[in-house]
Amino acid sequence: MKNGSLNLLQVRSLLLFLFATCVASVFYSCNDEEGRITIDNSAPAQITNVQAVAGPGEVTLSWTNPDSPSFMYTKISYTDSKGEEKYVLVAKDKPSTATVKGFASTDECKFSLYACSVKGNNAGAVEVSFAPGAPAYLEVVKTITLSPVLGGTLVNYKNEFNTTVLIALEYHQASDASKTGSTKFEVPANSEGTQLVMLMDSNNEFLQGECVVRVSAEDEYENASEPIEKTITPIPAVKIDRSLWSFPGYNENSNDATIGYSSQEAQGEGDKDGLKNGRVVSMIDSSLNTYWHASWKVATNYPHWFILDMGKEVTVASVELTRRQGDARGQKGQHIYTCTEAGATDPSNSDSWQWTDHGDFAFDPNTDVPQSCGLPTTPRARYIKVYFGTEHKGTGSQAMLADLNVYGAEE
Repeated sequence: MKNGSLNLLQVRSLLLFLFATCVASVFYSCNDEEGRITIDNSAPAQITNVQAVAGPGEVTLSWTNPDSPSFMYTKISYTDSKGEEKYVLVAKDKPSTATVKGFASTDECKFSLYACSVKGNNAGAVEVSFAPGAPAYLEVVKTITLSPVLGGTLVNYKNEFNTTVLIALEYHQASDASKTGSTKFEVPANSEGTQLVMLMDSNNEFLQGECVVRVSAEDEYENASEPIEKTITPIPAVKIDRSLWSFPGYNENSNDATIGYSSQEAQGEGDKDGLKNGRVVSMIDSSLNTYWHASWKVATNYPHWFILDMGKEVTVASVELTRRQGDARGQKGQHIYTCTEAGATDPSNSDSWQWTDHGDFAFDPNTDVPQSCGLPTTPRARYIKVYFGTEHKGTGSQAMLADLNVYGAEE
């Protein structure tokens, strides 16, 4: 159970358990005419043998339940790091242990443990004080280093704890403090690795020259470390010129799949602003009013995909995707692959190409702003494949995008 209150499912489960246990432990009246049921609501004996083990920002408590027939659950009360009163309930059919999390220091905390009847009657609290271990985020933030890459920085981290930590970055251009950005990402328990962060401002423009980065770490309870200020100078990255871009096998008058895409909607979306709407080329026509849409007049469903041919090899830092404006029915993620010019071995069969897998990226179908997918290895590539699997399906049956950009270096 989490600190504080129980969620609805937990409350229902506890109430059902208490009800069933009460029915099993009732004493029937000898008066058959009345047929009354009497619940034993007397205060149980207190719990005993309270033990504790400190963990990162947490204390795991264990105890021995009383043998009293009226005992139904244990209530643990304590004050959290923000000074708020919290409690945890543990039903008697559950293991007599609980991990209390969210502490921001190693100061001792007093825990009051009550053995309760179905209506909460108890013989008073058993009070104990224990100190949690140092919060994981305070240790993780000490491990963070930054390495410059094309268009941003690699955030190197090490989390040796059995708990998830969040790393937060706030940054600005040293020569112009108005050019700012921020991001936050999750670091899994017991992990060591890197996270690519593209240093871009709110207009999706890369920061230039030296950048000031304030790094902090947090837990899920909004406790945070003091920020550590670092400087980094990313390798300059630019928006790749789209004049040579195309999609292999493109046919503007057909919905059918080619070696370059799974489908498009060439009939049902209509042309806009004199541009070909619904087609894959709508993603690179410099208009947010047009969009690619997987075929729906000839019904299709996930997976959907397309391959961008950039016309020459470039170094790719990130792929930027923008949803169909104002439409939240699209995909909620994508998988990205790249291929060099030499790796496109058979021009008639893109499945045989030597693709490099860059993994899954989340996509928010509820926002109109561009969304960046950073590739930490900054590969050399001529071809980029964006794949929307069944796991990426949104509320609609077709994927759709208004705009596609690539950032990196052309030389």
